[in-house]
Amino acid sequence: MPRRKKPSDRYAALTRKDLNRWAGSRIVGRGRSYQQLGRVSGLTITDDCVLLAWVDGSDRYATMVAMDEDCLPESICTCPYEENCKHGVAVVIEYMERIENKMRVPRAKKDDERLELLDFDDLHDEPDDDDDDTFLSEDDRIEIGELIKDRTKAQLIELIHEIAGKYPEAARELVERRRIASGDVRSMVRRLSLEIRDIGEEPGWQNHWHGGGYTPDYSGIRTGLETLLKAGYADETLGLGEELMKSGTDQVEMSHDEGETAMELACCMPLVVKALDQSSMNPADKLSWAVDVVLKDDFDIFTDFFDYLNRKHSRAAWNSLADRLLKRLSGSKGVNIADGFSRSYARDQLSDWAIHALERADRKDEIIPLCQAEARKTGSYERLVKLLMAARRREEAERWIKEGVHATGKDWPGIAANLRDRLREIHSRKRNWPVVAAMQAEKFIRYPSTEVFKDCKKIASKIKVWTKFRGSLLAYLENGGLPWEQKGWPLPESGLDAPGTFQGRKFPMFNELIEIGILEKKPDQVLRWYDKLPGKRFGWHDVDEDDVATAIQNHAPDRAVAIWKNYAERFISEIKPSAYREAAIYLQKAQKVMVREKRQAEWNLYVEGLRKEHSRKRRLMEILDTLGGKPVVKRRR
Repeated sequence: MPRRKKPSDRYAALTRKDLNRWAGSRIVGRGRSYQQLGRVSGLTITDDCVLLAWVDGSDRYATMVAMDEDCLPESICTCPYEENCKHGVAVVIEYMERIENKMRVPRAKKDDERLELLDFDDLHDEPDDDDDDTFLSEDDRIEIGELIKDRTKAQLIELIHEIAGKYPEAARELVERRRIASGDVRSMVRRLSLEIRDIGEEPGWQNHWHGGGYTPDYSGIRTGLETLLKAGYADETLGLGEELMKSGTDQVEMSHDEGETAMELACCMPLVVKALDQSSMNPADKLSWAVDVVLKDDFDIFTDFFDYLNRKHSRAAWNSLADRLLKRLSGSKGVNIADGFSRSYARDQLSDWAIHALERADRKDEIIPLCQAEARKTGSYERLVKLLMAARRREEAERWIKEGVHATGKDWPGIAANLRDRLREIHSRKRNWPVVAAMQAEKFIRYPSTEVFKDCKKIASKIKVWTKFRGSLLAYLENGGLPWEQKGWPLPESGLDAPGTFQGRKFPMFNELIEIGILEKKPDQVLRWYDKLPGKRFGWHDVDEDDVATAIQNHAPDRAVAIWKNYAERFISEIKPSAYREAAIYLQKAQKVMVREKRQAEWNLYVEGLRKEHSRKRRLMEILDTLGGKPVVKRRR
């Protein structure tokens, strides 16, 4: 009987797909960034394999992760999101990396303060006497006290000089503390400002082929900001943070790396958020300041400010922010769909934060009217329809969908397509299958594919019109005749903008007809349209000829073998080992059919001909040797 996995084993077995199922790809990405930035500290594990850690974000959060019955993590946290947040993801990834690197993870102690912060019962296991922590423990403090208690002042000064000589960051912090204590804050701010400017002048870069690169080091800036903040100079710290964000954004834009510069800059942001929170600004000004930061963040560097804006703030502050943002919207130059995506997107972001502020200010009755006005200005109909559906105002949603499709169909076809899908969902809930089928037919005309074809069959079969429905769709692919203009079309009008003739679309649509033939397992139709391909040669159309050969191998074995031989010979002509391995894949398929048709001798002659023609290609000869035995190459999908 196989050994049952312990929960700790299950952490190590987690994949990226598992994490995405648990928390979603965006949160996983942000959690990975937090872990890579070293924001996880004090990681411990209980006897029940529950993980506990501190995670530094816009504040210091206590985070706990356990495995559920489906072998997926579940987490709780003291951050505003509470469950399955990026902090929990960061903890899991940190633990997985430690296990992979064979690093010991200390046992959690019974009275761990994080359990109290998370409102969780005390652990029942007693801590091991030799368990240590990844942060400075009380025992460590006692040992340090013993070291210094009997030393003279001169000896202590010598010890500090020795440690400062070994650790430049410690030396720098001591110097900064001395300057602040003497009241020399202005010179420190000026020096940090110059350092921010100097570091930001050179872009980061990485050359992974040759192993070279440069990533700016912001550790000194972080130390300086932290020292200023601890000394109570929040306004000065925030001013430097503003300079840092502007300089750093320019630097990231110029950099040629895989995000290392952005991650280094992001390490400073928790301190800037703390400075904002402790600054002398009034609460509404703080929220407005944070909104401006995220609106200008084109590189997802300042995500800590999202956390700040999702914290609890006073209703009065949210109310004031909502008024300010609404005023900005009314006073800004209007946009419309013709102005382009970027301008509309920027305005949508601003209105998104206005909606967020209205929700927090308990002014929810103003949200839908705002979205109605903005939909006509920016094309943001999807947001409005979603809110109307959530409010169970389906008839209004239907009216706005129709308006939105008309307004966006020409310039933003993607939005129009999503709105049509929404309307189809509404009719599906009403079980209005004829209209759903009509809309599905229109979707097929716009985006002909096997996937949409299958959806058409599913709906049309509900109302028993599939035979006529199918024939009309195939007739369109053959000659371009729109289904609803054909005699005997069994469905009503959809009530939306039925598609017309598409400029540049040519008929017959060979690719789609072949793919549907393959889907329906009609090899005669597959071969019929394959033979009609104009100028037919390898890769001329986007037809996967391997799929064609597979579909017709029983119906027309000679044709299938010829297609596979053509594939193989093309790869052989590339004269490289990787291409020979690809050729072997198709030769094996052809061989299997020839053997089944009892034409082994004919096949042997063909292979012998390849040997004579390409006798100098040693690696090809080795691969051809395998064709008589078991396949050694598996097709890569």
